[in-house]
Amino acid sequence: MQQNNDLENLVEDIIKFGDCLLVSRKGTGKTNNLMVLAREFRELPDTRVFIFEDFPKWMKEFDKVGYFIIHDEDVLETSHTIDMEDYFLRHSRDYTILRGRELIDALKNNKDLIFVSEIQDIERQAFFIYAIVYYFYRKAYLRAYKDYHKTERIIFIIEESQNVFDASTISKKIFNRLRKIYSVARNLDLHFVFASQRLQDLNTKIRARAELLCGPPCLDDFDLKFYRLLRNSQYRHEILHFEIGEFLWTTKDKIVRFPRFDSRGKPFEIQQKTEEKLGFFQRILEKIKKIFRK
Repeated sequence: MQQNNDLENLVEDIIKFGDCLLVSRKGTGKTNNLMVLAREFRELPDTRVFIFEDFPKWMKEFDKVGYFIIHDEDVLETSHTIDMEDYFLRHSRDYTILRGRELIDALKNNKDLIFVSEIQDIERQAFFIYAIVYYFYRKAYLRAYKDYHKTERIIFIIEESQNVFDASTISKKIFNRLRKIYSVARNLDLHFVFASQRLQDLNTKIRARAELLCGPPCLDDFDLKFYRLLRNSQYRHEILHFEIGEFLWTTKDKIVRFPRFDSRGKPFEIQQKTEEKLGFFQRILEKIKKIFRK
């Protein structure tokens, strides 16, 4: 009972505070804890959850929810604006995300969604996440601008967040776009829950604004960050010996023990309709024919 109360209070605090960052070394239960939190968020009224992963774990072990596979060729690097009919988001001299109709349909027709990325490049992966976040940011912004009150809370759960929220690994342009949205997201009911193996891998402008849950850290991270960060905590040294699933809720200086996640149902792939596939390939074929005619 106490465990459930801790989780409920934690979820309530995350929603109130805005965002949450889980930090600990590999093998300490970060993904398990994210799954537990994701289920708690999904049970809240008027709340949608979108999960981004690079490794096919959520799509195999999470609850019954649709997953959408993003292939490596779905996000193109473009040196100039190109003429494409079926796109989701396009920036001049930047990147273009294809399969726009499929993405929009998936976002409209599914309350919650897992995005399984096969993208090999960090910057293209970061741009894709930015594109999805921007989609909901614009919707929330326009609602606020027009005084249209619709209750819709969006939770973005990001594994390996250092690949998205660190200006040293992605281009400054993409990082600044994400940071701009991140700085006002709480006011628009957009929330980020993300995880990383090392605190120092994340940009200070990001991690300083998030509720922090700390598990057993890497030793270099402990020496450089945790030892000073937890100087007033009674668990300053004990944190090195936490068991799997135990995390320190830093603002409360309290240990939260996450239960083992047991899935309810099985995730399912969102399939593109056959006629849409045929139409897509037909358009590509027509473009190729046009190029050869020229």
